Amino acid sequence: MNRRGLALLAALLAVSGGVRAQQDASDVAPALRPAVIAYRSGDMPTAEATLRALAPGNADAEAWLGAVLLERGADKEGLRYIQRAADAGSLEGSHRLALVYAQGLAGTPRNEARAAELFDKAANAGHVRAQINLGILYMRGLGVPRDLVNARAWLEKAAASGDPQALYTLGRALSESSEQVPPDPVRAADLFRRAADKGHALAGLRYGLMLSEGVGIKRDVAAAQRYLMQARDSGIPEASLAMGDMVARTPASRDKAANERVVQAAITWYDAAAQAGVPSAQFKLANAYFSGVGVARDPAQAQRWYTRAAQQGLPQAQHALGIMLLGGVAGAPDRVEGYKWLLLAERAGHPDSRPVRDKTADQLSPTEKRQAETLAQRFTPVLERPIDATLRPASSR
Repeated sequence: MNRRGLALLAALLAVSGGVRAQQDASDVAPALRPAVIAYRSGDMPTAEATLRALAPGNADAEAWLGAVLLERGADKEGLRYIQRAADAGSLEGSHRLALVYAQGLAGTPRNEARAAELFDKAANAGHVRAQINLGILYMRGLGVPRDLVNARAWLEKAAASGDPQALYTLGRALSESSEQVPPDPVRAADLFRRAADKGHALAGLRYGLMLSEGVGIKRDVAAAQRYLMQARDSGIPEASLAMGDMVARTPASRDKAANERVVQAAITWYDAAAQAGVPSAQFKLANAYFSGVGVARDPAQAQRWYTRAAQQGLPQAQHALGIMLLGGVAGAPDRVEGYKWLLLAERAGHPDSRPVRDKTADQLSPTEKRQAETLAQRFTPVLERPIDATLRPASSR
């Protein structure tokens, strides 16, 4: 699996992120709640001290202690506690050990098939977070064959608990389709709403998008803005991108000054999302600087933003950056780099990159083309923020 895939897996294997911490820790035994509350609130010293006192003779406490130790970098000791808890029959231990294999934590080789086995063991015994994560593995075909029916079945079981992460993830599964089942946007929208109303920020983003576009629910711009603003205030910069898109779709009026204010408002939203590392926002901001729409025309700034988005793997930005570098639009031409970016955009499926590359191929020497090919082969996207960054890995909370 490539690095982008790993980032996706780490982001998806989550159970408490993007949602206000379960301060009552109602999902654990009463004796463990003070320690788990401390853990989820980030008070690691208190969590560790409390769990060390509880660990002797309590396998679940050992599992949670292992999680605390992994988070603070004590991998060897943490893994030992988690393994011991799993061997003692702790469902939390099996779940934590599954996460170790799924993400390759603590120096353990990644083994999604083994992770699926351990998630399955805990899920069948009613462990909600294991049910969520097993559903995710089936949804993505990681360690098991992709099976959206099975994914939805496990997520339905988890969602019956009312857990906001389960509601959100089931909504994700219902938004997708396969040869087996069609999408169900109506139910997905309802699940996102329910999770958002329980504080799940990413669910708020998705529900706001569905409201803004009228997907699975009647279009309601005012409600969309409320949910998107809540998501933004909860640290989801993609919500700023969505707000920018909503503003940009405002119908033009005869008032040129009003139209200009609308454009500038959209650019402000795009800038906020771009600064936070959202590649699509970086691309749109680059377009604005390149064309001088809403901002003064500035090819150097355009190239800077295209570069940031291209380095994250966005094909549209790679295509635009390649053209800029080949033509020296913002400085001296760089034919090798430009050709490299066009190669990458073409391989990612951008429809216009191959014709442009073919036209410029004769301008490069065989050595320059080989250099560009080598650079393209070595390229690995570097995300500025993990996909679904606010979804904390389940091993963390």
